[in-house]
Amino acid sequence: MDICNMRPSSFFFSSDCSDASALQSAYDGMINSKKGFKRDAFQQNAIDSLSDLQRSLASLNVKQAKGVYMHGGVGSGKTFVMDLFYDTAPTVKKRRMHFTSFMLEMHKRMAAKQKEREAQISGGFLKRILPKIHDDIGGTADSSTERSFSLFGTKIVLSSGDGEYNAMDKDNEDPLPVIAKEIVGETFLLCLDEFEVTDVADAFVLARLFEALFAEGLVLVTTSNRKPSDLYYDGLNRQVFMPTINAIEKSCEVISLEDSPVDYRGLKTRESGGEIFMAGEDGAKMLGELWAKAAKKGGPVESLTLTEASRKILVDATVEIKGGRVCKFDFKDLCESSKMPLGNSEFAMIANSFDEIFVDNIPNFNKGGSTIDGLRRFVLFVDACYDAKVRVYFSSKHTIQELWDNKEEIYDPRSLNKHGDLLGGASVVPVDTFTRFSLDRTISRLYEMSSDEYIGISGVEVKEAERNKKTKINL
Repeated sequence: MDICNMRPSSFFFSSDCSDASALQSAYDGMINSKKGFKRDAFQQNAIDSLSDLQRSLASLNVKQAKGVYMHGGVGSGKTFVMDLFYDTAPTVKKRRMHFTSFMLEMHKRMAAKQKEREAQISGGFLKRILPKIHDDIGGTADSSTERSFSLFGTKIVLSSGDGEYNAMDKDNEDPLPVIAKEIVGETFLLCLDEFEVTDVADAFVLARLFEALFAEGLVLVTTSNRKPSDLYYDGLNRQVFMPTINAIEKSCEVISLEDSPVDYRGLKTRESGGEIFMAGEDGAKMLGELWAKAAKKGGPVESLTLTEASRKILVDATVEIKGGRVCKFDFKDLCESSKMPLGNSEFAMIANSFDEIFVDNIPNFNKGGSTIDGLRRFVLFVDACYDAKVRVYFSSKHTIQELWDNKEEIYDPRSLNKHGDLLGGASVVPVDTFTRFSLDRTISRLYEMSSDEYIGISGVEVKEAERNKKTKINL
């Protein structure tokens, strides 16, 4: 039986996995745990909708199962509620990802599909018969004239002059419906955290991908800072993304936590505050002493090149510690290097390669002299580390609260331009709504990453214990 090609059925679901009140019970348990959780009316509204979804899944009423799209401000509990739902969802075919990781995987799948097509065309029997086809349509061995024909929906260009027979017109056959079918075969329930679109290439992909995913029967549960109609707002060629918005609104119940007045991440911050985020004039010195202590546990301090596919990242300061690996960056090298500009893929590589990361000299976001692009990279870095549960130690002359005032713009004193622009080179840079949202979220996450709760699920010792547990299971 080919499981990957099955339509959603009782194979994926079991009413024994989780009863209909499992999510509500889990939420009540967290509220009653005396760990600082408080019952929240906005979260309860989302719990009610997600419980309805669980009942649909548990009763095998798959065709009527409607996903849930939760949006709201930073720290309102969207991710907390989604993770409770994921843990208690009555299906074995489920997956939970950060949206950035999901998009990176989609681009990798598309590249792999293209390579498969090129291999099918240039290899095997096609490689043997293409010269004969070329002769039949009028080519000659010494001709430089390009001739083509269509085969299996792909344009084939024949160039006998240099002996090459290649697949062209790569977009003629859309791989996304095939990828969507594979995804739903692997993962019927998909939970995505932080749904946000800023890249035009992603917008083009998503427009076709989600229509195909929903057509295959995917159930989506996702969180976002924006309601669906505001996704990719003012984005380049936004009209191509509109089908994605329509598909989400049709296939998901939209739940708002916008009016929640509480940032729960801020409430989690440890009172001592200085063990993770070292602030003040002595912040850099304190971080240096902590790094020296970490280096003594392993050593020596060496540079390391991380490699994945065609990407290479040079990390100047790394230490192998028994059970794990740690590294150290300066903010400028991590977020503003012209020699090694980093993005989503590179930050994900770093977060997945180290258990603890030290970052020195975090500037004030408004007046610290950083470009807006540098701050956006810092946002991506924090997101990647938070999603991978990496423990990050920071130093700054400012406390977390002092880092960012979202009522102010970003000032760059290095520029002589007094008029302001959107490229990060002006003396006053107007902050777009997305960047303002993102910096708010980063501050909120810095608070949570300084909390006892987060420290308890991150760091070398915790990561090593998790790896040992997986090793024993595999054995």
